[in-house]
Amino acid sequence: MADKSVIVISDDETDTESESPGADCKDSSVLVLEENSDFECSLLDENRSDEMVDAEFGLSITYSKKADVMPHARYDCTSHVFSQSENQTSSPVGTNSDFCEQCYCYICDKLASECQSWITPSFCHCNAHKRSPFWKSWRDQALIGALIVFKFDLLEIDADLRHAESLLMKFDADLTVEYDKFMMGTVSSLAAIYSCSCCCHNQYQTMVNCKRCSSKHEDILIYNYSNVYQLVLEFLEKANGEKPKTFAVVLLGAAQRILLHKQPLGHHMQNTTVVPEAVPLLLQRIIEILQRLLVVSDFPSSFSKKLIDFYNSLLLPHTALLLYCLNVYLWEDSLLVSVLKGQNITGERVVKGKKEVLFESIHVVLARTEKLKQQNRYRELARYLKVVRTNNRAELVRLKDQIPFFMCKHGDFTSAGHHLFYSHDVSCCTACRLTPRQFTMYLKILRTGQVPVGNEPFYSGVWETPTGHVPVKKNEVVKVGLRILNRNAQLYMNPESWADLIQVSCSDSKLAQDGSFICVAWKEPEETFQQSIRETAGLVLKELETKQIVILPKQFYSNYFPDEAMLMLVTQALVQRLLHAHMCTVLNIAMAFRRNMWALKYLFKSLSVRLDVLHAFLDCLIKDLNEKNNTLLTRTVAQSDAEHIGHFIFFLISYEHAVLRPVAHKIVDFLLEHWNELQNCPWQRNLATLLQNQDVTHWNTSNSFLQLKNKLRTLV
Repeated sequence: MADKSVIVISDDETDTESESPGADCKDSSVLVLEENSDFECSLLDENRSDEMVDAEFGLSITYSKKADVMPHARYDCTSHVFSQSENQTSSPVGTNSDFCEQCYCYICDKLASECQSWITPSFCHCNAHKRSPFWKSWRDQALIGALIVFKFDLLEIDADLRHAESLLMKFDADLTVEYDKFMMGTVSSLAAIYSCSCCCHNQYQTMVNCKRCSSKHEDILIYNYSNVYQLVLEFLEKANGEKPKTFAVVLLGAAQRILLHKQPLGHHMQNTTVVPEAVPLLLQRIIEILQRLLVVSDFPSSFSKKLIDFYNSLLLPHTALLLYCLNVYLWEDSLLVSVLKGQNITGERVVKGKKEVLFESIHVVLARTEKLKQQNRYRELARYLKVVRTNNRAELVRLKDQIPFFMCKHGDFTSAGHHLFYSHDVSCCTACRLTPRQFTMYLKILRTGQVPVGNEPFYSGVWETPTGHVPVKKNEVVKVGLRILNRNAQLYMNPESWADLIQVSCSDSKLAQDGSFICVAWKEPEETFQQSIRETAGLVLKELETKQIVILPKQFYSNYFPDEAMLMLVTQALVQRLLHAHMCTVLNIAMAFRRNMWALKYLFKSLSVRLDVLHAFLDCLIKDLNEKNNTLLTRTVAQSDAEHIGHFIFFLISYEHAVLRPVAHKIVDFLLEHWNELQNCPWQRNLATLLQNQDVTHWNTSNSFLQLKNKLRTLV
């Protein structure tokens, strides 16, 4: 070993290095055993060596050979001494310019022999080493490249960011060319901008030597930013297909570049694009996309913060739409987290004595709503929408109106029913703005405990039961429906909404496969009980108009007729509606009672206090039945619906009340007149069975009725 050096590779992972060969092994990943080392070595055979132990270092060497020099940074070279300096760039220090075949440049990550700035004055890469913050920043800048402005760490640079860098470099080249053309301007004249009205332009004279308008025809430069504007838009459109991280960096890079553009002093055509108008429009579009990306993309918080910091460092126009608009609350923010967890129900907090409110751009609110819906976090979404504030009042109201639906998706039906009447700071309650379709949906949800599949209430015909739901009692559903009708003028005047509420009162707590109500036939209560409900219902309906919490009288909790009582309460509310104003159509309302025809008799009897209202109702019913385009009696319906139609027609022609006899006669005449069209209708057999089993000829003995009965008898 007297003529050889031994290199022992340490297993210590500490990132250190020595200043010169032979230095303390704690500062280097390489330990060199020189000729005069204190190790006692024996001659080695070609294939083996005796074991050698050094007590000082705790090393056991069983085999040794001459080391192969591996690639290394110049400052780690064992062949040439390296002298450290902090920021010496003017000339090489000591022998730092010397290098072996395996020395690499610390800055370029190339062989020293290939480094173009190895000994170049003002650069001198040969002096670079990792112990110097100065040289380390140079290396980071060289490796990170154009992304250095974002202050990314070297470990954060991945394939997505490298791709963003290449896109920005190409965009820079294209933008520079187009912007230079814009700055050169286009030769034109003032007459191209402002039409010249000088008399020298008429057909008899020429403008030659016309001192009055010659200045308007001199050559000038016109600057039109349209091509640059279009180039930026096309670039953003293409970048939209990139991955979110790439897209976000590209957007900010584009924003940085267009902010440097200036409008030259000169003229521009009318209806052309100018920098002061175009740049804010481009920035606004970039900001809206970035706001969405920061919310819906799963960026690390450190990456999102660097994007926000970079945006805030830009020299932005001093407009409220652009300044601080990218200060999006990250998902880890303590205020946002406390709101989503229900720990903060105001959306406010005090930081260093200053009040802070959860205020976000409408684009952020929409993106956060979409994200929470995708994650099925409906309870947190409802909490967020209750307290968030934004810059678009109308859109916020639309989102807040969906809070009861999100509560239903979570399974909290009781809270959803209460929240329909909650008045937000920005508007009146949600119930005031419900459409007939939304009203029907909420009635189905509250009555059955099922919700539409998916995030949108009107785009799914499939219903499901949310986990952990607590069913709502039927009387509570009816009270919610009546309160909505009292607050919503559109629904109050809409016959279909009343028909829906009647169906809820007649329905089971389950939906049919097609999403419709399943009707149940309730037993007709005694006349005394009906009269008791009729007398009490007025007070209940009055309280429902003025109070939020209404306790029903004991009649509505009767062990004998609880469902019947709620149906009569709804019918009595309909009576008040009909006394208020006539309806344009009543057929669907009458049909909504299905097989509970006793409730329709209850309606007629309650309306009899005002014969004019009762006659108006019956006249409207006759008009609906005689409607030329009416399909109730001629359409193909399911067997269950056919039974309801049969019972309805039987009720109209058999009800023993003088005011209904004209209706009965007109219906009989209509059926006889259209008998050929009604052949084989599914409800005919049901009507025939009812006429055969119940004798109604004791008051209706007209020839038309007997003729109809004989025709129907042939079907049984």
